Amino acid sequence: MPRKRRGFTLIELLVVIAIIAVLVALLLPAVQQAREAARRSQCKNNLKQMGIALHSYHEQYNTFPYAYLLANNFDVNSWGTMLLPFLDQAPLYAQYNCSVPPINEAVAFGFPPAIIASNIAVISTPLAVFACPSTPGGITIYNALVPRNPSTGVPPINVSWKAASSDYTSTTGVRGVFSNLAYASFPGGGGGQRDGAMNVNQLSRIADITDGTSTTFAVGERTGGSTIYLKRIIHNEAPYNQLGPANGGGWGDLLNGENWLQGCLFDGTGGVFTNGGPCPINCNNIRGDNFHAFHDGGCHFLMCDGAVRFVNANINAFTLAGLITRQKNEVVTNF
Repeated sequence: MPRKRRGFTLIELLVVIAIIAVLVALLLPAVQQAREAARRSQCKNNLKQMGIALHSYHEQYNTFPYAYLLANNFDVNSWGTMLLPFLDQAPLYAQYNCSVPPINEAVAFGFPPAIIASNIAVISTPLAVFACPSTPGGITIYNALVPRNPSTGVPPINVSWKAASSDYTSTTGVRGVFSNLAYASFPGGGGGQRDGAMNVNQLSRIADITDGTSTTFAVGERTGGSTIYLKRIIHNEAPYNQLGPANGGGWGDLLNGENWLQGCLFDGTGGVFTNGGPCPINCNNIRGDNFHAFHDGGCHFLMCDGAVRFVNANINAFTLAGLITRQKNEVVTNF
């Protein structure tokens, strides 16, 4: 007579399910950590490629590119665009006319509409080398807008363009509240030379980086596109919705090179609205307020010697300011 099979009891089944759930709970963080480690490694590799590109550019032209160039004839160019031929993007760069600004309203200044459209198409091209894999949503194409400024006359009219996002920005300099805090005990305080390695409308050679190429940043992480984050939370309400289109979040966006660090409050507020604050890393991604990434604990930075360093978000203010400036004669160690 065939033997009757004994099935699982309800209790046994529940025990098995509980064991599987515990194993999944134990393994999931390890899997997530492994994935983030891979993403951080790719992010670091992106910056290494930029470092090679910057030095190749310097070898050819005996200077680093402008952070961005704003000429009297309304022509503009950014560091990201200038590096294209050295990032294996020579065919894309060949489609770009450096004498014509990638701005829709440039037609009013006599620039050819067809070339304007072509240039905007170039800077709207998604490029993986400018995308940190840890950034949620991946590469985005966004519409940029800078309203007319009647006080300064720059810009004289509303200007707009379209661009592909970049999670990296030039380290243009330090200013505002963060500069005053950083240099409170430094001779001369927060005044004097506070420019970074790449400058606005001013070329910079390796010989000009007198603070040392191994202790001076060239490029840092800042979550790109037009989405504004306070910490890791999206804020699209007023007034942050007005900042997004002018946040310089693209590799070919001229405002990407205008990134003077002034800090913000530790909850991500203040900053641009209060001339800065004490937090410089991962409190928000607003241009000029912070460096920002979706890595726990800090951001990657490309040094002027081509090395890539991960910098802790709790870094001393004076040390961080010293790493940004190129000629202020700070002594920076142990970062």
